[in-house]
Amino acid sequence: MAGAPVTLEGWYALHRMYALDRPRWNALGDAERDAIIREAGAVLEGQAGVADGQTGCWTVLGHRADLCVMHWRRDLDALRCEEAALETTRLRTYLEPTYSYLSVIELGTYELAGHAAARLKSRGVAADDAALTDEMRQIAAPRLYPKIPQRRYLCFYPMSKRRGEQVNWFDLPAGERADLMRGHGEIGRKYAGQVTQVIAGSVGLDDWEWGVTLFADDPLVFKKLIYEMRFDPASSRYALFGPFYVGIRFAPSALGDVLRRGVPASPTS
Repeated sequence: MAGAPVTLEGWYALHRMYALDRPRWNALGDAERDAIIREAGAVLEGQAGVADGQTGCWTVLGHRADLCVMHWRRDLDALRCEEAALETTRLRTYLEPTYSYLSVIELGTYELAGHAAARLKSRGVAADDAALTDEMRQIAAPRLYPKIPQRRYLCFYPMSKRRGEQVNWFDLPAGERADLMRGHGEIGRKYAGQVTQVIAGSVGLDDWEWGVTLFADDPLVFKKLIYEMRFDPASSRYALFGPFYVGIRFAPSALGDVLRRGVPASPTS
């Protein structure tokens, strides 16, 4: 049997997508809309300012959603509390949930294990399983518990690996999977500085196997990166993709602008 790879986990992640009921929202008076915006904005502001976690908001393009709220927290309990907080506001009356995705930020150890073993060897420490795992977690901590990158655009999509009769990712030997993922990673590294990628595992948590969140200041980078990766065997032979969501980030203080005109008043808001 092909061995299951060792993974390291960090923040739990929840993406919530909402569509605004525009006719009902527009029917409200200005004073009532302003009160609703202040209440919801205060909730989002509080979530974005927590010490142990991250929350971000995006205005989404296309028919699938108008808003995306993404939370990263230490555990499911904290994640559920943040999800419920917006549900109690008056704004929620005018928002229709259209999609959600639950996952946990994940880092494979295909390449990390060798790096950690070399560090332990340089210090004269035996690389047993416990020491190796602890070393990998120390190396990977910034990637397991990151801050949301300060980039203007977001692209989120779920994906899985093929398990069909002709090709089955999970039947491949561990070494072959590692080689494929190394090649896949080399493509991603070409875009270092242009895009930040966060991979979250969702096996047993949601309908797909991974959730991918990309952050960039130029949305064309999403197209170029994903298109190039489609030609890589790890994707061309083995990958299946779910719906794509693309959004523009806004601060909670710009919620009113977003609900009125779709985008924040300025790139920095």
